[in-house]
Amino acid sequence: MSVKDTVVIVKPKPLEDVSQDAVERIPLRSGRQIVVHGGDEEELISIVESGGEISLTVRLTDAGPVFTLRGAQLKLESTRSITLEAGTINLHAQEEAVLRSEGALKIDAAKTMDLHCDDDLRVEGKIIHLN
Repeated sequence: MSVKDTVVIVKPKPLEDVSQDAVERIPLRSGRQIVVHGGDEEELISIVESGGEISLTVRLTDAGPVFTLRGAQLKLESTRSITLEAGTINLHAQEEAVLRSEGALKIDAAKTMDLHCDDDLRVEGKIIHLN
């Protein structure tokens, strides 16, 4: 799934009103700006909303890029698959988390798996196999 668009080269304008390591900004028709900060140890590319909130940051470091998205909703959509691969993956929901599959669902661990709940724990199924 790829999307193609026309590339437009925009000449950036110097920043006067942002921190001293900021080097340039590109104003967008929507009122947003692309702000580029250059530093000795890292570079930072941000999309700043018209109200001043930062919605996307790409921090380019010697250890690799770090992406930060801020917004009311984040949607990842793929016609085939989505793979998350890392040394550690943490998911944290402040209100509710739901994991749902219209097909099979498998949770597999090579080492100990802990399951903890501060309230009731329910396991429902036609047949529940233990061991």
